Amino acid sequence: MPRLASPPNDIPRPKPRSDIQARVVGDGPLMPMILRLAGPVVLMMYLQGAYNIIDSIWVGQLLGKMALAAIATGGFVLWSIFGLTNLVTVGVMATVARRIGEDKLQAAEQVATKGVWYAFVLSLIVGAALWFLIPVLYEMMGTDPQVTQLGSQYLRVLLFGCPLIFLSFLLQRIFQAAGDTVTPMWLMFVTLILNAGLDPVLMLGLFGFPKMGVAGAAMATVIARLAMVIFGIWLLAGRKRIGSKRVREPVLGYFPLIIPVFRTGYIGLQMGKTTGWDWRLFASTLRIGIPNTVSQVLFPLVYMLITRIAAAYGPIYIAALRIGHTVEGVSFFLALGFSIATATCVGQNLGAQRPDRAERAAWIATGIVVAILFVYSVVFYFLSRQIGAAFTPDPETIGASATYLEILAISQVFMGIEVVLAGAFSGAGDTVPPMAIFTPLNIARIPAAYLLAGTAGLGISGVWWAISGTSIMKGLIIAFWFYRGRWRTRKI
Repeated sequence: MPRLASPPNDIPRPKPRSDIQARVVGDGPLMPMILRLAGPVVLMMYLQGAYNIIDSIWVGQLLGKMALAAIATGGFVLWSIFGLTNLVTVGVMATVARRIGEDKLQAAEQVATKGVWYAFVLSLIVGAALWFLIPVLYEMMGTDPQVTQLGSQYLRVLLFGCPLIFLSFLLQRIFQAAGDTVTPMWLMFVTLILNAGLDPVLMLGLFGFPKMGVAGAAMATVIARLAMVIFGIWLLAGRKRIGSKRVREPVLGYFPLIIPVFRTGYIGLQMGKTTGWDWRLFASTLRIGIPNTVSQVLFPLVYMLITRIAAAYGPIYIAALRIGHTVEGVSFFLALGFSIATATCVGQNLGAQRPDRAERAAWIATGIVVAILFVYSVVFYFLSRQIGAAFTPDPETIGASATYLEILAISQVFMGIEVVLAGAFSGAGDTVPPMAIFTPLNIARIPAAYLLAGTAGLGISGVWWAISGTSIMKGLIIAFWFYRGRWRTRKI
């Protein structure tokens, strides 16, 4: 008797998409989906910014304005490290999102696993190089000797933890590429609490710990990053994620209580299954990541030179620059949160052959950010002195930071356009256009600052106007370039 064919129900079928992935590339409304993706990322970015805010407040209130100026200058180098993480994180995120959009989950997990090793190796190279460049970097900024000494102490501890910074950023992007924006949020929340608790303990030497001063703030950040990396790898290795659950009883009878819960993950790491160094994938990752890295690294390098100009007017203006950048994080991290969500949407929809939906998602995210940042601009402008007073009791520093915030407020909407659409280009794997726009305009801030501060006679306000004016130009140009639509045909 001939063997019967297997019934249709026995035919292997692709694993169905997860709920969030079906929303990203499906036919449902875009705005609710973008808000669902972006909400946890924005909160996570605020928690990320809270690292800087907590360090600034503790250092400013406990150690004084020279220490605050020291971590301001060290913060520019830290931004460089964050920018250098894009060597691997941007390419891995774009590729993972594209493979998921193509319904190739196993390929996406292979990319994520190899990306962990790429991040670790690159971090060792970056950390070692910056360690020896610290004296050169401070000479570029022309800071006061005491600021240089304190800032160097702060930086050397951070560079010791460079692999943890790289890995923590990569793990976040892996989750986000798969549409899981909640897990990174909870990881950031837990590590922020750890960082906030360790800051005063390590800076002041409480409970028997050594008194480390500004280096203690850096050590608290490194320890918190270590916790994030260990927990993140454990989750991905076990194909788990952290969801959110609303507790039935609200806090104080009004506010809902949200708690973390473990759930089955959307993506995992193929630990022990993926072996060998894939040079082709590594080259593709760098090809996507290098243009973005150039823009991101050049940005703080330009600010080091801006700091040198500001330093000529006195240490209070360096502290004002730190306060201004810390406060701008409120708007910047909102835009960056939507930027990451946009990258996920664009990457997955291009993989699913839906470029029109990818473009609509990018413009909707941009519109949301523009509306919110307009409100932020009003707050920055009219409450500038009150904001400065939260960071320092020194009247001169408050006045200097207020002037910076008032000028900065004018460009916030355009900064939002710049950041969100840069994320759209990254999600498409087309990172050259943002580099071509941002690099010359960021460099232009140096001569513009000299001309406005000196030749035009605006003094330190001219430096602030150079920053704000070029930000407006970047937002307008990248919007036009994205509208042209050539990113739609980018292959990964």
